[in-house]
Amino acid sequence: MEHLQRKKSMKNNLDINKITAEVITDLAKSTAQTLYKKTLNYVTDIQKKEEVDFGYAYENYLKYAKTIHEKIKTLLYRHAAKDIYSFYECVGLTRNDEIIDTSDVNNVLEIGNKIIISGTGGIGKSVMMKHFFLNVLQNTNYVPILIELRGLNEYDEKSVDLIDYIYSTMEKLRFKLERKYFDYSLETGCYVILLDGFDEVKNEISNQVTSQIFNLSEKYPDNHYILSSRPLDEFVGWNQFEELYSNPLSKEQALSLIKKIEYDQNIKEKFYKELDEYLYDKYETFASNPLLLTIMLLTFESRVSIPDKLNDFFEQAFTTLFHTHDATKGGYKRDICSGLGYEDFKTVFAYFCFKSFFNSDYRFSENKVLEYIGIARQKRVVEVNFDSMDFLIDLTNSVCMLIHDGLEYRFSHRSFQEYFAALYTVQLDDEQQKKFLKLWLQDDDYRTTSFYLDMLYELETSRFVKNVIIPGIRELQELFEKNGKREEWLITYLYNDVCIREEPNGEKKCMLSVKDSYYHDMIWRACNIGGMYKNVQEERKQRAIVSKDKLVEIIEEEFGLNRLVKFEEIMQKGYAKEVVQYLYWARERYEFAVNYIDSISVKYLTDEKDFASMLEEL
Repeated sequence: MEHLQRKKSMKNNLDINKITAEVITDLAKSTAQTLYKKTLNYVTDIQKKEEVDFGYAYENYLKYAKTIHEKIKTLLYRHAAKDIYSFYECVGLTRNDEIIDTSDVNNVLEIGNKIIISGTGGIGKSVMMKHFFLNVLQNTNYVPILIELRGLNEYDEKSVDLIDYIYSTMEKLRFKLERKYFDYSLETGCYVILLDGFDEVKNEISNQVTSQIFNLSEKYPDNHYILSSRPLDEFVGWNQFEELYSNPLSKEQALSLIKKIEYDQNIKEKFYKELDEYLYDKYETFASNPLLLTIMLLTFESRVSIPDKLNDFFEQAFTTLFHTHDATKGGYKRDICSGLGYEDFKTVFAYFCFKSFFNSDYRFSENKVLEYIGIARQKRVVEVNFDSMDFLIDLTNSVCMLIHDGLEYRFSHRSFQEYFAALYTVQLDDEQQKKFLKLWLQDDDYRTTSFYLDMLYELETSRFVKNVIIPGIRELQELFEKNGKREEWLITYLYNDVCIREEPNGEKKCMLSVKDSYYHDMIWRACNIGGMYKNVQEERKQRAIVSKDKLVEIIEEEFGLNRLVKFEEIMQKGYAKEVVQYLYWARERYEFAVNYIDSISVKYLTDEKDFASMLEEL
């Protein structure tokens, strides 16, 4: 089936900020008419009346959806939504060593029909998806649909229905067309379906959601599917999807972003000057991330030094927001309605984040927020009495950790939730930490990539090693010994599948699907802490490159390229030796982790203390 004809590439000097109502209206009418004509190929009972309804349905949907997606509330613009193009910088995407220009969505669409956009927290994935929605309207004849996957968390595993959720999302955006006609229209290949925030889907339904994404994209292969997420190991198994990586802000983009931001002009000018002169170069890790760059601006006026660790960075941001004025509103001082002091307020908020994070709650009704705050009051996490509604008002208006958006509340950024969840976790005693984290990690298929664990490690490195990493490595060591220390057992226990993928440039890459995320992550973290990886990203990149190897030849000949093959299947065909030889590094990483744990266990697991640790305690 033929796709709709796309519009030609963007003109050289196209202003992406200009998407007029007239253009949208014309496009909506044109798209609706084309969709109607194409749908006629699939339905025979459609009448003339439906043609009119069809046109109105898409026109109303596109016009209204544009008004919703073109504005957003952020940490800085929490009181009133701002047009995203008043502050958005189009960062590129990396595909192998190629940089993809995202100012024109056609550059992404022409790569393929199934795309994953992977990026760390705060890099701007959700804003990019809104940009894609608007850019599809401006530069193509496709119909864009933007779906926030976290909305599926309201369903249980049995009731999850992705197509139904897509349709109901469109209905909320004034799409009025019978469901059967919408189902028919999916056959036409006229849609760009943007699936935002896969990493925010609850673990209990993640497998079901994954399966339904696969089914949707296979049943209607002519549409385009773009999914955003934080990096997850499980994407290795998404063979039909190509993973692109969101790039950080360049120095020029960081400066451009600051110039666009609505903020106290004097502060902004001083920050801009220092960012240009030395701040970006010295703190590129922070300054190249839109969220962290914004926090740098927020804390700049206080003239405190920029910390080296990310956890200190978030602590500093919270302190600044709690104590200082609002520099976007002419400099007024905000009162704390709840009457709580800094430490008590932080403790209650940390508990709120802890409970909501582990319940996979990222958006809340007012009642849900008050429920969490009420639990904190009942448990008396602080001795001071306070009113729950006053605390909610503080969270939104004074400290700005939550944003009130329509009928919902959400975190100004999810990274704050994860940091404060980790902050509450460190208050648990060793035994509580060990039991709680072990249960969570072993019951989780992919969250071990969580920013939360990184924060927990930075907050209390020694306790993290003692309570999380050492028990995990020791358990794996016991299992390995019980199974005769056989390398083939270790490989098939940690890894499920292998895929030899051929890139467009002819290069072949080896992709492994992780079977046991918990033990795999413990090994990786032990190796990382122990200094095995000098450059983590480079190590991963090199690991993926396929050399001329016997196993690669076997997989190509016996199973073919671009498909997942289980290691058990390869070994059953008599190639266990080749598997072990090819994955020698898996045994090396395991042995490094065990040796590292052996070298530090005495220090962490006995009451013997060195001078430095005693001094710190005293």
